[in-house]
Amino acid sequence: MRFVLAFALSIVWKLIGFTVGLLFKGPLGAALGLWVGWWLDRNINRVLAGDGFKVFAGGQHAQAIFQRALFGSLGHLAKADGRVTEREIAVAEQVMNQLHLNKRQRQAAVNNFRLGKSDRYPLERELEAFFTLTRNQPHLRRLFIEILLNGALADGVITDSEQQVLHRVAQALGMSSQQLNDLIGQRQAHRQPSRSTDHPDPYRVLGVDSEATEKDIKQAYRRLMSRYHPDKMSGREVPVKMREYAHEQVRVVRAAYDQIRKQRNFR
Repeated sequence: MRFVLAFALSIVWKLIGFTVGLLFKGPLGAALGLWVGWWLDRNINRVLAGDGFKVFAGGQHAQAIFQRALFGSLGHLAKADGRVTEREIAVAEQVMNQLHLNKRQRQAAVNNFRLGKSDRYPLERELEAFFTLTRNQPHLRRLFIEILLNGALADGVITDSEQQVLHRVAQALGMSSQQLNDLIGQRQAHRQPSRSTDHPDPYRVLGVDSEATEKDIKQAYRRLMSRYHPDKMSGREVPVKMREYAHEQVRVVRAAYDQIRKQRNFR
């Protein structure tokens, strides 16, 4: 459809330019008008074909790329050690809830999760489109990997098989092995059992030990708030659901910090 529209406009712009130029300036004006029509055709076609058209589509293309890559990767990660546990499925469902997926999006996410469980799932190929989408936004790719870490840590430990999948994801998204290992180490070091998913341990949320100093707590809070800051989630190319997820993390981090601040009585 968009190619038919582009072809029609290609004729229309040239015809308009030629006619207007001919009426006002004669043959010379007609030639100039024809050139103007050609210029409009060339530049508008850039919008209709490719990235500009995706923007006109309201970001749905970016959203589809994000969800396909995320839930396919979660499924592949869950199946890495042989079988998918109930807790791993629960984590995937929790991510769906955090992203506020509607019924249609939720079914698509379930289908992508199932596809990801296949031994032949083309992980790197599926991640390629997401990497291209976020080429200039490494913080989005880091957030993507953090979501996967939540899935890997669903049963309390990251197995060797799961680590292999995570390293494949990291490599495909431009994160070094050392950066991934550091991130895994941080998450494992401060992973503590939570009393409730509705009231997570505030120290665990901030990624610090319960004996951490006030300075360390404040630094962790500022680091996380910077990571999920709305300014970093602006732009049409950012999937809407990814932006909503980051906003939810801001709320959770802020609530955890306020809880610790009141308990310890510091500003």
